[in-house]
Amino acid sequence: MQNNDEARTTPIGLFHYAHSYAASALELERSEVDATHPDAPIRYLFSHAIELYLKSFLLMKGVSLSELRSRNLGHDLPALLKRASEFQFHVSEEMEAQIGLANDAIMDRYIETGYRQVLSPESMTAICQHLNDEIGALVYADFGTKRAVPALK
Repeated sequence: MQNNDEARTTPIGLFHYAHSYAASALELERSEVDATHPDAPIRYLFSHAIELYLKSFLLMKGVSLSELRSRNLGHDLPALLKRASEFQFHVSEEMEAQIGLANDAIMDRYIETGYRQVLSPESMTAICQHLNDEIGALVYADFGTKRAVPALK
């Protein structure tokens, strides 16, 4: 028997949430926010969108919510991508490396001094557009949705 969270959390619901985070990041990136660290929230939103896109795919493939929330997967983008590859979802080597860098965007929640490599908003947009289109088509087909997958633009 499914618990209440598992009954209410669906692949299409996670996909739509991912799309919302990515679309919000795009809008924030286009705005001219007068702030000292305007890119940090954008990277965080994109990173969370990537996490939700991958979790949407994995949930569709039957991975349980408890596994998706586990220490092994949780917020670990490379681990989520590796688990997705077990179900024949693959990205290019370049995108895989970029997703690894996007994993550090969790650090954008708090100020940290020092140097680290971060992805440009354009790179994060490209990742999210790819995941939106690829995973969206699979999730919509699995759910039986006839309308088009919402575009990230």
